[in-house]
Amino acid sequence: MKKLMKIRGDKNFTKWRGGDISRLEAFTDAVFAIAITLLVVSYDIPKNYSEFTSVMWGFFGFGFTFFGMTCIWYNNFKFHRRFGLEDGYTIFLNSMMIFMVLFYIYPLKFMAQIVINFLLLKNSFGIEFDIGFEGNVDMNSLFIIYGMGIFLIWFVLGLMYLHAYNKRNILELDEKELEITTSNILANFIVCLVALFSVLLAFYKIDYWPGWVYFLIAPLIFFSFFIKEKYFKLV
Repeated sequence: MKKLMKIRGDKNFTKWRGGDISRLEAFTDAVFAIAITLLVVSYDIPKNYSEFTSVMWGFFGFGFTFFGMTCIWYNNFKFHRRFGLEDGYTIFLNSMMIFMVLFYIYPLKFMAQIVINFLLLKNSFGIEFDIGFEGNVDMNSLFIIYGMGIFLIWFVLGLMYLHAYNKRNILELDEKELEITTSNILANFIVCLVALFSVLLAFYKIDYWPGWVYFLIAPLIFFSFFIKEKYFKLV
C-alpha cells in the first residue's frame, strides 16, 4: 500500500483512509470538470488567422488559470484520500469550496488575462493580439475580489484539515500524519492571511503591492514550518 501511495501522489502520509471514490469525491470532480469547461467554452472557433493567433496567445492565460484550478483540486484530492471523511461537516465544507470554485472561476480567468495577456505578453513583450477584454480596469477592486476568493477557498481547505485534526483519535493518525496535518492547517491559513493583507492594501488603494504580496506566501510558509518544528509540537 505504501509503495502504491508513492506513485499516486502522496509519498509522505503513512496510509490512505479513503477507499473507493465516494459520491462526494465524484461530485467534486464533476464540478471541477464543469469549471474547467467554462474556461474553454468562451473561445469561439477562429474565423481568420488574426483570431487564431489571439486564441493561441490567450492560452497562456488559460494555462495560468488551469494551474490554479489544479492546485485546488489536488489539495482536495489528497484530503479525501488521506482521511476518507464523509460526515455532515465535511460535506458542508466541501460544498462551500466547490461553490467558491465555480463562483470565482471567471474572476480568476479575468485576472489571468490582465496579468499574462495584457501586462506580460502585450505590454512587456509587445505582442499584438486580442487580450480578451476591453476598456479600463479598476485593479484595486479586482484585487479585492480576487483576494476574497483566495481567502474563502483556502480558509475552507484549512477548516477541512482542522476538522481532520480534531478527529485524529478516531482516524488513528500517527505522529508523522499529525505533523503533515498540522502543517497543512498552518500553510492554508497563511495563504488566507496573505490574501486578506492584499485585500487590505487594495482597499486603501496602495498601488502594485496587492499583487506583489502573494510572493510572500512561500517564504512565510517555510519560516512558519521552521518555527513550528523548532519550538512547537502540535499533537
